[in-house]
Amino acid sequence: MRRQIPLVILGGADSRPVRLPDGSEDRHPLSGCKGVDVRLAGRCLIEVVRERLQESGAFDPIWIAGPESVYRDAGVEGHIIDTNGSFGDNIRAGTEATVAQFGDAPMAIATCDILPGVDELRELLDDYHLVAPCDLWFPVVRADAEEALGASDWKPRYRVAPAPGEEPVSLLPGHLTIFDPSAMRLDLVYRLFGLAYSSRNRPIRYRRSYMLRGLIGELLRQDVLHVLGLRLPTLTWDVAANGIVLANRLRLGVLTLAQLEDALRRAMVKRRHRKAHPRRRVIVPITTTMSLARDIDTVEEARAIGADAPTASGASG
Repeated sequence: MRRQIPLVILGGADSRPVRLPDGSEDRHPLSGCKGVDVRLAGRCLIEVVRERLQESGAFDPIWIAGPESVYRDAGVEGHIIDTNGSFGDNIRAGTEATVAQFGDAPMAIATCDILPGVDELRELLDDYHLVAPCDLWFPVVRADAEEALGASDWKPRYRVAPAPGEEPVSLLPGHLTIFDPSAMRLDLVYRLFGLAYSSRNRPIRYRRSYMLRGLIGELLRQDVLHVLGLRLPTLTWDVAANGIVLANRLRLGVLTLAQLEDALRRAMVKRRHRKAHPRRRVIVPITTTMSLARDIDTVEEARAIGADAPTASGASG
């Protein structure tokens, strides 16, 4: 029998609406606590998301990381990790609480603003168990046909070749990941995901510069500590240099899936773990589970799933 995976749903509040790409002026971005503000058949969206994740049979327990007072006032029950910082801060709070109870067992993180189908989740998690254990499992969603995106057709896509010599395909990030916390450079992961979240929906060239500026001081500081601890100062090279190469290949449309997986492992997984477990991998499977990519950033996306949502001017911040 498969061991169920502890999962944290990130449900913090966005103080500002998401920045939409040029040409999306007809969309109405959401802010506030989407897990509560967006309602489906009278229920808070986060309750429906949690229920579907539970019904998949893959996850237990399922905790919420977000502002406890907001969720309690809305009548949301269950274990809530009280946090309402940046995206990276909320990942940190969820990870630390999970590791404190379950040690270094694999754990999962999802966002509160997706609405995956139960059967889709079961099929996707079957694929995960075929490749586990791995350091990080992060599905991406094939999005070649704009009509499949519906109200989410404004989201920027990234072109990656599934294999060398194959034509690149358009991809969107999924909003579910499973990882081994003992393998990861967790402080870097929190910072990296925080920067990635705050620059989402921006062009690749902008995101590359923004994220490098946000990371370089911390990378150099960590490398100094490595030298003082008589370890090789490799972090800046692993992250910054490989990140530049990855971003350039992605921008030019010549990045392969294997190169992406390898770059993520070098950047996010501890060097000593890589040496101790050379056969372990970062796995980025390409899936067609579109519901993982359609995170609800706008009023129009909420309405597309039959949900009610406040307008941007009325959203809480």
